[in-house]
Amino acid sequence: GLKKDAKIVVPLHFLDYTKEGGAEVWQDIYGATHFCHELADTLPQAKRYVDAYVKKFNRPPDSYSGYGYSGIMEVARGAELSKSTDSEAVANALRKNPVYDHYKGKQWWRACDDKSFQDLWIMKVRSPQQVKGEWGFFDIVGRVPANEELDRTCAEKGLA
Repeated sequence: GLKKDAKIVVPLHFLDYTKEGGAEVWQDIYGATHFCHELADTLPQAKRYVDAYVKKFNRPPDSYSGYGYSGIMEVARGAELSKSTDSEAVANALRKNPVYDHYKGKQWWRACDDKSFQDLWIMKVRSPQQVKGEWGFFDIVGRVPANEELDRTCAEKGLA
């Protein structure tokens, strides 16, 4: 049916629901993600993170595992920069040093609203015959580089 007549796009792809449904269901469906373990094939920092995660948990990380990891790493970076555990001191240290790269390339904090900007990847689910091992469902077909111009400005948000 529908897959023969149109390309299907979902806002976000998640590893676990793709695995649960199977490639037969998700094949050729496009979606976005802020992290996919298959980035380890092209980004050295993603490879370090994915390898460590797989060693500990016997499965690749999903996108939200990456958020948790990066969040903890940012708190630690802020504490190290500020030489403090005071939350305001940590936050101020991160504002003064907004660029970071823990697991997937450059990210940064915008000063007016403390929003993190990061790349977004477009993925397509492989056919059942193309799936690589137990978890290799995705072909990364595009990247949308982080860009503040793609977001509302701080003035538009009433913050400037």
